[in-house]
Amino acid sequence: MPQFDMKIVPEATVQGHDVIEHTAGSPVKEGDSNETYRCGACKTKLFVNVSHHEAHGLVVKCGKCGKINADPHH
Repeated sequence: MPQFDMKIVPEATVQGHDVIEHTAGSPVKEGDSNETYRCGACKTKLFVNVSHHEAHGLVVKCGKCGKINADPHH
C-alpha cells in the first residue's frame, strides 16, 4: 500500500478554499483502495485506503499538529 506525504502550504495560500478540519485520532476518510496520505509535517494518516482521485485537490488542516496540507500531486 503506497503512502504519500501531503504538501505543507501556508494558511494564507488557501484563503477562500474549503479546508477540511481533521480530528486527531481518526482519518478524514477511509476507503477500499490502496493509497494512504499523511500529514507532511507530523505523518499523521489523514486519508487511508483511498484512491488518488478521492484525495486530489483537497486541503486538510491536521488535527494533531495544525499544519495545512494539500494534495502532493504525485
